[in-house]
Amino acid sequence: MNWDDDADMAVQLLKAYLQKPGSFNFKELVSPDKMQFAKSLLTTVLEKSEHLETLIVPRLKNWDAERIALLDMILMKMGVAEFLYFETIPPKVTINEYIDIAKEYSTQQSGQFINGILDSIHKDLVQQNQLHKTDFRKA
Repeated sequence: MNWDDDADMAVQLLKAYLQKPGSFNFKELVSPDKMQFAKSLLTTVLEKSEHLETLIVPRLKNWDAERIALLDMILMKMGVAEFLYFETIPPKVTINEYIDIAKEYSTQQSGQFINGILDSIHKDLVQQNQLHKTDFRKA
């Protein structure tokens, strides 16, 4: 998805591996911080799946939740989980990331669909004072 940004790094990694295959550790491709975030997000989405779905399903006007693409539902659950349980991630960043992922791995319409659902949920969470984010710029 980010080939323009990551191409040079990928070429360097492949070159290093081909030169000395035994000395290359693929576990080091992802930093410990990124790996911890990924595990935490996965665990949160799995543990809170039913609750996340209760926030998503009411916004699926004219859509049967069972007919939504599984990938789109997973992306929406991940986005809502970031809203609720990851206080350092700004909501705009969350929404934009999941729009981009949906466009890349699902359909062009999925990006708009996910944008609408996540934006609606975000507005409701703010209105209900359920969104607690940390703004490190003010600290």
